[in-house]
Amino acid sequence: MLKVYKSFYLFVLVVCCFSQTCLFSQQDPQITHNMLNKFMYNPAVAGAYPELHATLLHRSQWVGIDGAPTTSNLNAHAYVGPIRGGVGLNVINDKAGMFSAKTVSMSYAYQLGLGDYQLGMGLSFGLMQYGYDGEWVTPDGTADAYLPPTNSSKSVPDFGLGFYFTSEDYYVGLSATHIIPQEVDFNGTAIYNQARHYYFLAGYDYDLTDEFSLRGNIFSKTDGVSLQTDINLNTFWRQNYWTGLSFRYEDALCFLVGFQVAENLTFAYAFDLVTSKLSTQANGSHEVFLRYSFELDIIGRGDTRYRSVRFL
Repeated sequence: MLKVYKSFYLFVLVVCCFSQTCLFSQQDPQITHNMLNKFMYNPAVAGAYPELHATLLHRSQWVGIDGAPTTSNLNAHAYVGPIRGGVGLNVINDKAGMFSAKTVSMSYAYQLGLGDYQLGMGLSFGLMQYGYDGEWVTPDGTADAYLPPTNSSKSVPDFGLGFYFTSEDYYVGLSATHIIPQEVDFNGTAIYNQARHYYFLAGYDYDLTDEFSLRGNIFSKTDGVSLQTDINLNTFWRQNYWTGLSFRYEDALCFLVGFQVAENLTFAYAFDLVTSKLSTQANGSHEVFLRYSFELDIIGRGDTRYRSVRFL
């Protein structure tokens, strides 16, 4: 019976993705380390800090359910002095059931110094490839005519826009993905309607002592129909070790831990305790985060950008 339930869930997930009517659920992948991986959704973060940042993230969501979403993200960005801004590369591989979405994009962000503050204004451009990697067979043994052929894929252009404002103690960001929504037509068999997504992120750092600090973060996303918000609080010790807690309304309670492995290498792990109706079938979600950062000569001398490591 459990296997039948999981298979039915997988079928519903795929049908929702490829329905010929408008899709009203959020399409972009969900992550818990949003406060550490802001560049994944906001191109204006590119070059906001003096080091090159290379990040690798992997998420296994709703473990225990067949075909549950998995997300991998590889990105890197750095400030380049001669162009007075940052450049970055973002690669995302998101899979849910038989449906997959792969994104490769480049970003440029102009970084404007405003005294003790800094404003980044960024654009991203790239390609998204949507694929259907399996075959659903109905109970009577026939294929579903409303789903794309097995192993079919379509690619469309993709554009993003963002703003990122930082000071010594706080940051605020606004961004949008898929700013020119595309219609993905699988040869008339199925149509996937891409939706524009909007993101708001903000954080504040409060020093308790010389060694301990609290960092509150908020991360909201919406497609104009539904809204999802993460509220997070992390406790840092000596800037090198931290634990945290996030709450995602009607979805999960998230536990975070991280530490600096070496001078330039950071590791973090998050576990999401599912609080939605899926809690009876899912064994939680796991997410691993790894970042390597180092300074580059191309940053150039005389750089006046904000250099605090608080919000890296």
